Amino acid sequence: MTGFLSNTGEVGLIVALGFLSVAALPFWIIALGKLRPRGGGWLLIPALAVFVGSLFPAGIGGHSVWLTAFGETLHCRVDTVERHPSSRGADSFTAHLRCGDRELKLSPAGARKAKPVGAELDVVVDETGFFTSLERDEVSWLHNALFAIGLLGSAGFVLLVARLPARRPEPVVEKQ
Repeated sequence: MTGFLSNTGEVGLIVALGFLSVAALPFWIIALGKLRPRGGGWLLIPALAVFVGSLFPAGIGGHSVWLTAFGETLHCRVDTVERHPSSRGADSFTAHLRCGDRELKLSPAGARKAKPVGAELDVVVDETGFFTSLERDEVSWLHNALFAIGLLGSAGFVLLVARLPARRPEPVVEKQ
């Protein structure tokens, strides 16, 4: 959910879900370890790998899946580009777009740079207004497949742990 909802642009929601996800992970690992055979320390590395390995595909793919279902493609022109300098890394940009009679803001993610002023592009806009917009090439079957990969990885790990033999209770030794 954290990866999926990270595309809403709601910072408070993202921080709260991120904190809850990271805080719940050790308890999930401990709970699984108590049900499994001795030597349950092996759960830590796969659980972390599945957590991280499903977080990013869910974020990238979930955004694309949502916009595939609830998105509308608009042809837009870049009116202005706003630069946000960063002392920690690369600068970020916000492009102010004119899409017919609508005005939008688009903040390219990752290594994408904002298009120059006057450039034209297609943007997929969420009709529900819940998620941020994406450039058209970021909404594709390949991105949608990432979401499925994240879900299958998480479900596979849970099924693996559930199918392992359960730990047998140790016999109770009576005190004399």
